[in-house]
Amino acid sequence: MTVFSIIDVETTGYPHNKITDISIYNTNSQKVVAEFHSLVNPEVSIPSSITRLTGITNEMVRDAPFFYEIAKEIVSLTRDNVFVAHNVNFDFNVIKNEFKNLGYTFHRKKMCTVKLSRKLLPGHKSYSLGKLCKDLSIPIYGRHRAKGDALATLQLFKLLINKSDQGLFNQQIANKQLTVSRYISESDLAQLSNKTGVYYFWNIENTIIYIGKSVNIKDRVLSHFRDASKKELKMCQEAARITYEETGNDLIAQLKESAEIKIHYPIYNYRQKRVGENYGLSFHTNNDGVLELSYGYVKLLKNPILTFEKTENAKDFLLKIADKHKLCLKYCGLDNSSNECFNHQLKKCKGVCVNKEAIKSYNIRVLKVISSFEYKNSLDSLFLKGRNNEEKSFVKIENGVYKGYGFYPRTISKEMAIVSKQFLITQKENRDTKRIISSYLRKNEK
Repeated sequence: MTVFSIIDVETTGYPHNKITDISIYNTNSQKVVAEFHSLVNPEVSIPSSITRLTGITNEMVRDAPFFYEIAKEIVSLTRDNVFVAHNVNFDFNVIKNEFKNLGYTFHRKKMCTVKLSRKLLPGHKSYSLGKLCKDLSIPIYGRHRAKGDALATLQLFKLLINKSDQGLFNQQIANKQLTVSRYISESDLAQLSNKTGVYYFWNIENTIIYIGKSVNIKDRVLSHFRDASKKELKMCQEAARITYEETGNDLIAQLKESAEIKIHYPIYNYRQKRVGENYGLSFHTNNDGVLELSYGYVKLLKNPILTFEKTENAKDFLLKIADKHKLCLKYCGLDNSSNECFNHQLKKCKGVCVNKEAIKSYNIRVLKVISSFEYKNSLDSLFLKGRNNEEKSFVKIENGVYKGYGFYPRTISKEMAIVSKQFLITQKENRDTKRIISSYLRKNEK
């Protein structure tokens, strides 16, 4: 019969996260068969904020055993058991790190009562231990103390056992990471591709709620379902189905992911979800022959070299490159003074604004900055692996501008593939595509 170790720890918090209190209840799912509780001397000071939360003071743990003194008992109590906790990754990793400091590798099967509750007890506003136990009328005798929280977790665990199909957990359940979706089973996840591509999470209303990419679609999707973070748990619980498209290589996967996010605006994609690239960074030569950088509304710029969704983003970016490359703030449109710019006073400008640096020398540095935003190769396109052995793929770059990507049969030449419209999936260039392609070229200079 499977034995479950219901565990809770209290710690000193960031940055040390050392254990101050630990509690273990071993249960065979019917009754408690062993238990262990102890304060622990963390060998570091307990912050006052943690003391206010847990009630554990430095004086209370001064004479408590050190972790190494109770380590053998923890190993013995949990050996061959399933490690169970509310938000299991936190408690498990804290204990794992304590053992790591002793030179011992701590491995156990894990089960999370947060994930389990979301699956078997849907509809609660919060799945924190305190609020969930309140909803379920489970008393907590000593909140934020290991024994009180572990005992409450044990009672919650028993309730979850009774809610399960067979009234108890079998070995198969204990060996697997449970999904939190009411609609997707582990057998559904097993059907996913292990190749490179883009994947989509859909909700019950047939709306895309998340788009991702990976060199191994199945592994990456499974990692979402194993993650105990609040965002991942909520997203996986809402997922009704998962689809994917193979791309054959990571570059096209990145470009496709970026474009799809901008089309569908999934609620769980926080990065790259931009309304539009309305502002830009540009350059021109002034009447004195100095190359000036400036930012403004992209439609009014003659030759934007980068685009941004907000004017403050463009300004912040320009400030950063001015500081990094010791550019003059006056010639970046960031300083209206008639004398030396503020950066020169801070020795961050070489003095073109006060004739201490030659205009030619300054312009050369500005041109290097500008060129760093452009693709470093003058290739018309990049040719890459296809989705199978019968095809290849390409990313088309024409006159330094990204035009899209495509797939073509191996029997067709590169030249024919690139000029034929039937293979090209047309895309728009933006700041993200520039970043993605430039990064690829830097990593693959040879």
